[in-house]
Amino acid sequence: MGKKEKRTPLYSQVRDYVMDQIRQGKWKEGRRMPSETQLSKQFDVSRITVRGALTRLVEEGVIYRVQGRGTFVTTEGLEGEPVRYEKTGNEPQLIAFMIPRVDNRFTTSLLNGIDDELANSNYRMLLLRTHDSQKKEEELLHEAVRSGVKGIIVYPADGQTYNETMLRLAMDHFPIVVIDRYLRGVDTNCVCSDHYAGAYAATEHLLQLSHREIGFVTTVFTGTTSLEERLEGYKQALADYGVAFDRRRVLDSAVPEDIRSFLSEQSDLTALFAANEGVGLASIRAASAIGKSVPEQLSVVFFDDYDHAEDARIPPTCVSQQGEEIGRQSAKRLFALLERPIQDRISIRVPARLIVRRSTATAPNI
Repeated sequence: MGKKEKRTPLYSQVRDYVMDQIRQGKWKEGRRMPSETQLSKQFDVSRITVRGALTRLVEEGVIYRVQGRGTFVTTEGLEGEPVRYEKTGNEPQLIAFMIPRVDNRFTTSLLNGIDDELANSNYRMLLLRTHDSQKKEEELLHEAVRSGVKGIIVYPADGQTYNETMLRLAMDHFPIVVIDRYLRGVDTNCVCSDHYAGAYAATEHLLQLSHREIGFVTTVFTGTTSLEERLEGYKQALADYGVAFDRRRVLDSAVPEDIRSFLSEQSDLTALFAANEGVGLASIRAASAIGKSVPEQLSVVFFDDYDHAEDARIPPTCVSQQGEEIGRQSAKRLFALLERPIQDRISIRVPARLIVRRSTATAPNI
């Protein structure tokens, strides 16, 4: 265990190798260095890891790049050398926060939590939005490393896999923390809500109101661990209260027409648990569209709170995630990795809280 923690992360090995070649006089001033491809093969790391190491050396004024010619050891007055600034050692350093979008209370609170934690540090945030596209996510990871960020916090795009760049960065011990979800079988530092316990509490709330015909509505959940865990929490609560799980009670579509059809076909449902705010609000509208009143005929509870929810026509019962705490914990975990990149990867679970309002009531005919 102790020996493992003394290992140098791979991107630092590349940087140290370049510095040693220069100090020993093997690479003279003005010498063109090996290409990123050559260095990645030499160290058996990804090009993005090599690029990150070289970017730091450029920032330090040790090397410089010339478009179309390559990377060179610094020589004063050489044509093409960029202007270098005298550094005091106190300049703020960048970390990247990658997120699908910032459009609801949870994502905004994540941003606030990270920013609050950075406020008293020497780090500043580079915010990058992926629009839930794994292709865009991979492009932005490359952009972040080229920008010289010291670490990355990622709220991954939906999907059954992480992109290859994220995996390589994690394998190379580049400081990276994943929030909200993780990939089964892949060892990463992760900070997320306790999705299972939150879903269990929501379903148990309905069961304690004497509901037994309870549906589950979600977006496509396969491969997205946060949604898979919410389904498992729902199923376990049913089992603990002696209610058999029925796959026909699960709808994995957020399309309004599909929800209306689902509620019409499952006409004996008295309650719904929805996997997120968007699906939950769509379910309330769908119930109204087919003439089912909430909560008199159909109780609805969903994951994620939203601004001014208590002022809604039907104030919703929901599971509220502690976004700011998740943001703070992810930043703290990243700080620990920046101090010591080689250490055991851990998963941090932040409790979610059930907020009971007026979209749930005792089951009809009870």
